[in-house]
Amino acid sequence: MSDAALSPLKFDVRADLFGQLAVMEEAGLPFDKALSVTRLPPNVQARLTNMRKYFRLGLGVADAGLKGGLFTPLEASLLRAAFNAGSPSRTYRRLSSYYSRRAARVAAMKSRMMLPMAMIVIAIFVKPLPSLVAGTLSAGGYLLKCLLPLIALGGIAYLFTEGPRRLQPISSAFRNIPLERVWLSAPLFGSMSVRRNVRDFFDSLALLLEAGMPILDALPIAVDTVRNQALQQRFSQVKPRIEAGASFAQAVGELSFAGRTKAYAMILTGESSGKLPEMLFRYSEDETAAINRFDDLVAEWIPRVVYTSAALSIGYGILSSGAFMPSLPQDLR
Repeated sequence: MSDAALSPLKFDVRADLFGQLAVMEEAGLPFDKALSVTRLPPNVQARLTNMRKYFRLGLGVADAGLKGGLFTPLEASLLRAAFNAGSPSRTYRRLSSYYSRRAARVAAMKSRMMLPMAMIVIAIFVKPLPSLVAGTLSAGGYLLKCLLPLIALGGIAYLFTEGPRRLQPISSAFRNIPLERVWLSAPLFGSMSVRRNVRDFFDSLALLLEAGMPILDALPIAVDTVRNQALQQRFSQVKPRIEAGASFAQAVGELSFAGRTKAYAMILTGESSGKLPEMLFRYSEDETAAINRFDDLVAEWIPRVVYTSAALSIGYGILSSGAFMPSLPQDLR
């Protein structure tokens, strides 16, 4: 397996990595020196060594980290934009904060899911128990009926906890499939996915414009940070429209995406006042706050839904077992 094919680092490790890089960048430490003093858990230290190797061979920071297995494709795209803008410090800080929140949410969800999962396990073992006692189910059949749901339950638990991290390289490898367009229309989660991608685009563009890069040069770099292929195609239309004579606000206003009205108004204000990067940063910060609130609600409600489903399943299993229903002896029926 190549270095680039390695699964992404755990959220807490990525938060620590970008936090260390931010501190050393702000201290003015050269990147090769920063790499030599960065400390990661022993099981991923080899990736850091590989990144140092690729960096010494002449690759840029983003590409060296991607090839060494430290950065995901999205992180590499964001960092390329940040280095083109001048300093990656802001992006390091943003990524560190983002992954710290994700690590905290995963830990909180695991803690909140303990009781619901225990109830589900109890329900799995209780439901076939009356049949075992009545002799209509063998011991082997009872174990089979218990083990199969437990295996499925373990798969679901893995999907919720590790899936978002491990599926990132897979999703980037299949970016052209029509499923991405369908996902954008999914209730709640689709619109939030759009907002995440749009936030990344405008935040990267703001970094580049603040550093003095012309907007026509900055747009392709910012578009590269959009993960969803359908959205990337939409935002790639902005540059040709500007070249045809439209303003940036007009070009964005002709697109279709969640939050377009707000984005258009802020961009128009920024262009009129000569403070476009500042308004783009403000838009990005507002969207980040909204996305964080949504993620917190999801982390809070999923355990509640699972707990309620487990309680209903146990209740239904008890009532449908007939344990509390009077019945006549067989010879009197």
